[in-house]
Order: sequence, then C-alpha cells, then structure tokens
Amino acid sequence: MDVAQTQPKSLEEILAPDKMLTWSNPCYWENVLPQELSISKMDYNVEDPDCKQPSRHNEEHELRTRLMQDGYALVDPPTQDRSRFDELTNTLKEGISLLNEMRIPAVFIMLCDEAWEYAQTANQVLQKSAHPCNVFNFDILAWHVDPKENTAGFSPHRDRQPIEPTTSFHDDDQAKYVTLWTALSDANPENSCLYIIPKQYDPGYTTGDGEKDPLQRALSTKEAYQHIRALPRQAGQSVLFTHRSLHWGSRGNSKTSVEPRTAISFVCSDPSFERPYLNSNYFTEDRIPPFRIRLLLVCAQLLIYYQRFNLPKSCIRACHSYCKKHEDELDETYRGKVGIEFVKAMSEFSSRKELSNANEDADEEAILEEMLNAEQKGYGEFSDDYDETQSSCSQHVADADNFDEDEVDDDALFSKRNINSYENAEIRKKQKLT
Repeated sequence: MDVAQTQPKSLEEILAPDKMLTWSNPCYWENVLPQELSISKMDYNVEDPDCKQPSRHNEEHELRTRLMQDGYALVDPPTQDRSRFDELTNTLKEGISLLNEMRIPAVFIMLCDEAWEYAQTANQVLQKSAHPCNVFNFDILAWHVDPKENTAGFSPHRDRQPIEPTTSFHDDDQAKYVTLWTALSDANPENSCLYIIPKQYDPGYTTGDGEKDPLQRALSTKEAYQHIRALPRQAGQSVLFTHRSLHWGSRGNSKTSVEPRTAISFVCSDPSFERPYLNSNYFTEDRIPPFRIRLLLVCAQLLIYYQRFNLPKSCIRACHSYCKKHEDELDETYRGKVGIEFVKAMSEFSSRKELSNANEDADEEAILEEMLNAEQKGYGEFSDDYDETQSSCSQHVADADNFDEDEVDDDALFSKRNINSYENAEIRKKQKLT
C-alpha cells in the first residue's frame, strides 16, 4: 500500500474517517515521526532480563511509606543503565515537541517503541512502590505545556472519585490506584509543574468529600495555603501519587525563556477497583503491544479526554470508528466509557450546529447505538429522545463556557475522567433494585 510521504499539517488532516487505511498503517507514522523514534511491525522484546533495576528495599519501603503518609512521593531516575534512560527521556521530549509543532496531541507518542520501553521502566517503579495486587492498567497520558501558548496542566482534581473512597485502599492503607508522573523536560513554576496538597492536610482524602468542595475544605484558612507543595522535577525525575491526592498542573510564566514542560504518566491499579483497559498479555516483561493496539489506546484516550484535546468532529468520528473496529480488545467498562464520551462529544457538536449534512445520519446512528449500549449494560443513562440529549448537552456546553478551559476536563468537579464512575452507576442501579 502506498503511504503518503508529505508531512501533515494538522491532526484533522491525519485522522480523516475516510483515510483510516492510511493512518492505521505504521509505515505512515514512520514518515510523520522523528527518525529517532521507531515503530515495530511485530511484537518484540524491549527488555533484557539482566537489565532489570536491582531491588533497593530501603528505597522501596520509603516510597511506600511516603505514599501512605503523604499521598505522594518523589522518585529519582534509575541508577542502572542510566545513559539509556536519559537518551529515551530526551528522545520522547523531542518527539512530543515535534508532535506539538504539527498540532498533534502528545499522547500519540505512545505509538512509538521507545515510549513502551520507557513504560517498562515506569512499570518496574510502580511494581516496587505500590501494593503487589496493583497491575499496569494502560491509563497513559502525555503533555506538552508551553506557557507562551497560555497552556496549563489539569486544574485541581482527584484522579478518582469512588462512591466509598475507603474501599479504594487495601487493608494496609496502600492505594488501589497509583500514578507515576515523569518529567521529560525540566518542570518548575516557570514553565509549569505539579502542585499537591498532602494527605494529612486534606480532610476528604480517605473518607470522601460528600457534596462539599474539596479545595474549600482543604484550604479553609489562610494558613492552609502554606500546606500546598510545589513539586519541581528535573528531566527524568518523577512523582508518585495516589488517586485521592488533590493535585494540579500550574500555568507557567508566559514571559519565560524556559523551554516548554513535557511529561508522561503511567498508572497501576488493583483490578478489583479498576481493570486494565487492555489485555495485560499485551504488556509483559518480554512484550510490548503491537501497533494496532497502541493506536487503539491512543484513539480511546483521545475520546476519553476529548474536551482537553479540543478535537474537531471529524477526528472524534475517526477515533470512534477505529475503537468500534477493535472494540473486543477493550475492557468492557473502559469500552463503555469511550462510548459515553463519544456521545457527549458528538452531542456538543450538534448543539453548536456543527453537524455535517453528509454524515448526519451516520453520526446519529452511531450516537443512538452507543446510548442504547450504555443503558442496556447499565453504565450510563440518557434521555429516550435524541433531541432531549442534544438539549441537555447544549446546557452542558453553556455551563462549560463559564469555567476555565482546564476545569471542564472533568466529569464532575475535582474528578479526572473517571472510569470507575461507570462501575459506580451499576452499583447505584443495583441499590435501587434492592
């Protein structure tokens, strides 16, 4: 198959629904991405067993202790094979910078072998720092934050808001969901870094916030603001934090001469709390996902975080089509979430009169199918009439206009796009029946 050789000018030019045969071909992306990045055509081993990071029990114990006490912990780069780690860090940073120049979201870096090699190292850290029952769950994101472009990280939130927060911890108080956020460039207050409120100063961390505003509870006095921790990191350094930690990415100094902040994050979770999004056999010590699975994850994450990426409607449609084609590869709960976000995104376009006449019937058919699936499987409730759904989403868009663009990334205030909220919907449904 012939693959276009010219560089695309935008994501919309790439993810055209009628060009799926082109953009689903790894050869296409080899021409788009920097030469330093590679895309294997087959599964392959990225890790020599002898290159595993040696166990350092004192450090592992300290990280676990800090996670349980503070809700976060600072992590230094690996000591073994440090030169390769530094090389990968810089390669991923440069790759994300090039993607940004083409206005392609940073998460597309996950198409590359090097990103999954980096994930292998990240997974070693997670395995040693989190509870043994936690496993790699494929919730991967990447960022390119340039203060000169007035961009910022996510606004204050908790990554997960379960109905009963106490059940999201193991019996020994270790979290069932832990994130490893790694700076690929230096991250500091000038170009944006993470900020966090330690567990001991966050009254809703363990037991939940109820209907109250988490930030107002945690920052109820002037003195309370002194508890906020800035977490600057040098390239290659990381932050571990749990799903209940109140954290955010700052907006840097638009006048700074410092380079943009690039970062990537990986997650491990207990399957009883949140199952891996993909079959865990795709990511082991001697295997990384094939290209079609990497592209599937990228398309699914673009839909899950569609408001963050500000995707055009054609890209929403293209991502959904690819996810539908490979839906059997996705965990059922995650698959349901992807469908819900697709409905929300397309309905918002409809409410803004952005439907294309040429595709309107196909779009409505896809939306109605996802709505029906959501209601049948108990992970979403929509109006019976599509027009009512459009009206509801119109109000959602109007409400969103009253928030900062970084605040509308969430399903509800202070909750990152929340997969287990759909499991919670099933719990609520059962509670009504009993």
